[in-house]
Amino acid sequence: MKKLNLNENFIARIWGEKAFYDSPLTTDGQKIEVLDFGRLNKDSGADFKNAKIKVGETVYRGDVEIHRSVKDWNLHGHKKNGKYNRVILQVVFWGEDFPTAEIMPSASKSRKIPTVILSRFLSKSIHEIWKDIINNPSSNFRLPCKNENDSLSGEFIQNWIDNLALKRLNYRAGRIKDRIEELVSIHGGPSKPIWEQVFFEYVCEALGFSKNKEQFLKLSRNIDIQTIRKNKFSPFQIDALLYGSAGFLTNLKFKHKYIEELKIEWSQIRENIKPRLMNGEEWNFFRLRPMNFPTIRIAYASAFLCSIINNDMLKRIFLCFENSDKTFREVKAIFEEPKISEYWENHYTFGKETVKHPTRIGETRISDIITNVLLPFILYYSKFYEKNNLHDKVIKYFSVTKESNKNEVTRVMEEQLKFKIRSVSDGQGVIHLHNFFCIRQKCRDCAIGRELYQKDAVSDVLRIILY
Repeated sequence: MKKLNLNENFIARIWGEKAFYDSPLTTDGQKIEVLDFGRLNKDSGADFKNAKIKVGETVYRGDVEIHRSVKDWNLHGHKKNGKYNRVILQVVFWGEDFPTAEIMPSASKSRKIPTVILSRFLSKSIHEIWKDIINNPSSNFRLPCKNENDSLSGEFIQNWIDNLALKRLNYRAGRIKDRIEELVSIHGGPSKPIWEQVFFEYVCEALGFSKNKEQFLKLSRNIDIQTIRKNKFSPFQIDALLYGSAGFLTNLKFKHKYIEELKIEWSQIRENIKPRLMNGEEWNFFRLRPMNFPTIRIAYASAFLCSIINNDMLKRIFLCFENSDKTFREVKAIFEEPKISEYWENHYTFGKETVKHPTRIGETRISDIITNVLLPFILYYSKFYEKNNLHDKVIKYFSVTKESNKNEVTRVMEEQLKFKIRSVSDGQGVIHLHNFFCIRQKCRDCAIGRELYQKDAVSDVLRIILY
């Protein structure tokens, strides 16, 4: 694992969410069970006060200290500081400099303190955890400028948000550009199939939400649209290709005509085109609403891919942006067209029948796809082909369309920045501010921070950031 420079507040957020790690052990092999995390301490002393931790077979009541590295206990002089005498557990993230289990930190009177090296027990990648945390600010999250930013004019803040919104739009367009160029270097072009391939990939990524977006992107990049066209795959064959490539048909034993025929079709496709395969265990179902299960989302992705290939979906979307005065309504209608296989009308997973349920993706998800995929995609397309009218339409949509999809990040930023989000652009701007400045402690690089905290004063205010 790449050794990232994580601050202790971020590590404390990981420690405070049991879903981020599994079955932690101390450096001397004792099991840890958290009975009570205790109270997060905002003053000097240990990070969590009055925690209740079971170490091995013994239950302790006391404090928990969070560090980046095992060496920090001594570097911070905790042994000689009486405020740390009640520490019952040290949680550190990195342990490369912890050579043996016998080397343990100690409090006064040489009492040894059990230590957990958290990075060894993560249930997902640190990159995934980072995304979860930035998308779900804790109740303690506080902007360093919260108490001072109302001294700035609304125009000043609006101008900065507008600037960041365009940065975010171009940042996402840059991802599209990089992927197009990658495929062009392999296949030549760019051709229509390459644009459609990248469009499919990033829509699939959006279908995965935060818990399965990397898996969906991986699956979509294992699917070659040109191969599907060349072999004239039917909708059912595309179902077989996607579920088989995703790893869901391996050892599937449920008795149902759809499943049996899917497995037979998959065995033939696998033999003929030899697609790259995923492991079914890569996919996440935990804490997801059934409508967001990857199995049901793959059903939509399959139907969506059919629409790209057979109904010229991408071209029709371009025309909506170029010619329509009701862009959202018409694009939404196009995204509602794909019809998934009948089996998925009363199933969320293989083998478990449910009552009949809606099969279309919702308006909120379509709106997110327009903002995060279509706008940057069409922006890059318009620049590439010098379609100035299309470029202007994208910017106008971005700037004037009402933002209706608030999330935890935008809500907390609205409240603490005292800034009303009105447009898609506003929403994207505050998200960019949160993700790239606030939680990365880059007040010196932020126009608001520079205005409020001149020069070295910035470093002092950073101490109050809470995750």
